[in-house]
Amino acid sequence: MRQHPIPQNILDVEFKLFSKFTLKEFAYLAIGLGFGGLMIYLVVSKAIPGLIGVPLCILTSGAGIFLGLVPINDQDADVFIKNYVSAITAPTQRVWMNSDMQQERNKPELKPSADGKLVQKSFKEKASQIIGGNLLQASAEEEVQPMDTQKSQAIPTPTVQDSIIISEENRKNYEFTIQNLDKLPGNINIWLYTGDMVSVPNAITYMKGEDGKILYANRTGVSGYFLTNRTWGKGIYTLEFIHPQFKFPKLKIIVTDETNKLPIKIKTI
Repeated sequence: MRQHPIPQNILDVEFKLFSKFTLKEFAYLAIGLGFGGLMIYLVVSKAIPGLIGVPLCILTSGAGIFLGLVPINDQDADVFIKNYVSAITAPTQRVWMNSDMQQERNKPELKPSADGKLVQKSFKEKASQIIGGNLLQASAEEEVQPMDTQKSQAIPTPTVQDSIIISEENRKNYEFTIQNLDKLPGNINIWLYTGDMVSVPNAITYMKGEDGKILYANRTGVSGYFLTNRTWGKGIYTLEFIHPQFKFPKLKIIVTDETNKLPIKIKTI
């Protein structure tokens, strides 16, 4: 049987100089402030009159700060200007959606299925695919291939469990290394896969705290990853996975090392 490699490049990260300050923002600031400083130098050296140099200094410095640091409607200023021009020249084409529109578009609408599970309203019983997106990583519409039962029966697999408890003692049995590990935003990361080592996208995932309240919810991306958005403190976290085609065990993770970001692989039942 052909083995499918575990997806490694799971993030599309823009190059950053430090914190959230990107190379593009730095370039805008450097060009704007640098040209403004040049105008001041020319005015002081009396190479150009102050009536021209001072307004140019204010204009270029302000433009650099505006383009580099000022966001407009959840997008960079240069992107906003480009989209604004595109909207004027092609008014019938949607060029951008703000975060509220994207959240409304990607928000899953659920309904109870015949077996009592929550599925999307657009899902039909015995359908072979689920359509949806992911708020943390972008995902395309894909068809989820059903498991080959004959192949899976021919391969020895460990005993299937309806629930799994992962602590520091047995975590090494489930975790694995990936590229760009330090760029993961959270410390609870899950990879869902089938017995054929095929990623399972569009699985609705709920993460609950010890009190049973939902702390975070998302859907797996095209590579089958559920990635949290921050570092979670020490404690016990329960994860439940809902998919129209595959069933997964309920997962309970006992976090004692907050710095461990290695993803955990969970196979279908």
